[in-house]
Amino acid sequence: MVYYRPVVSCLLLLVVIEAALAGAYFDTAASTYCAIPPGVVDGTSVVPADLHATCHRKRQEDGEKIKQVVEAVRTHIMKQVDATDPIWDGMRAFTAGLPILLNSPLLNSSNNDMVELRMRVLVTAIEAGRISEGMAQYLMLGAWDRSPEIVDRIYQNSRRHPQHIENLLAFIRALPARQERLAFYRYLKKRMVEHKDYESYLGAMFAQDARHVVFDIDGKTALDEGDVAALYTTMIDGAAAYFRSALLTGVGRYDLILLDRNYPELFDLLFEPMFNVTAADMRKFNSWKMMEALCTVYRPMAKARMFRKTAYFLVKQFKWEKQNEYYAPMLAGYFEACLPQIKGDQAVTNMVNEVRNIFSRFKPRMNYQSIVKIIGKDIHAYAG
Repeated sequence: MVYYRPVVSCLLLLVVIEAALAGAYFDTAASTYCAIPPGVVDGTSVVPADLHATCHRKRQEDGEKIKQVVEAVRTHIMKQVDATDPIWDGMRAFTAGLPILLNSPLLNSSNNDMVELRMRVLVTAIEAGRISEGMAQYLMLGAWDRSPEIVDRIYQNSRRHPQHIENLLAFIRALPARQERLAFYRYLKKRMVEHKDYESYLGAMFAQDARHVVFDIDGKTALDEGDVAALYTTMIDGAAAYFRSALLTGVGRYDLILLDRNYPELFDLLFEPMFNVTAADMRKFNSWKMMEALCTVYRPMAKARMFRKTAYFLVKQFKWEKQNEYYAPMLAGYFEACLPQIKGDQAVTNMVNEVRNIFSRFKPRMNYQSIVKIIGKDIHAYAG
């Protein structure tokens, strides 16, 4: 009820001011209207001789009553107006102290503490993958210009885990404005490169997300060549290099298996770049480890694609016939042992047939059937 008193006071003050200026609300003039008796109007009676005197007396009586009522209302209103004076005095005293209160160190410290608390809750929510909760804190903080601070806080976590970065990417993905996401990606890329996080599935995930802000809606037209190079190409190359090494050496092979099982779209994104093997990469080539890894990926089509790409890889890399006399039987043996696991639709069957046909390119008058007999299904025992 206390909150309405200043409003009522203002209304009362307005009434008094208006009355003082116009003088029409409380000073009423007597009416000059006299009602004509109904009988006179319809012609059934004549006009009374004392009509004017009676009407005048009635007007005077009504006028006195009105003045008494108006005076009572005026007196009541003025009492209410007088009662608001202490309220106005209190409001003036309160507003006079507002500048000091708003600039007080205590209030600023309290506000800073609240901002810090919200920032901690925001970062914790992002790390935990609670994207909606993090977004609520982000909006309440108005943190659209604080992307470096958010990223830095996550990287300062002594128990930082790849899942934290994955959850951060999910949070950035949920931001509605392209410029906000772009600001996050530009700074996050810097930190991921510093900590080598882009040399993993995270680099591919980053590139896949950043693609939507560095290319136009057609997915091909670059909006900024610098952003394409930094936020897409660099991250794809870093991730592909890691999985290429895992494929060629067997080190980190389990990550390749998890990539196909947990992130098949990222596996497909990296598949072609992963097989862009350079001369420097070939120095790490371990034939047994590489071919052993081909059947360990998760999806049947992925297994078939791995064997197909590796067969073409051997044809391209080893021009000397004697080299592929060694590698081709090895690949055929692993492929034959893997065939029971490569089952699927017609597309998979066609891929299997294509792999078999590639073996005729290794040596004249040799094909898959003749090459596979050299080692056969016992390839794992042979390798062991």
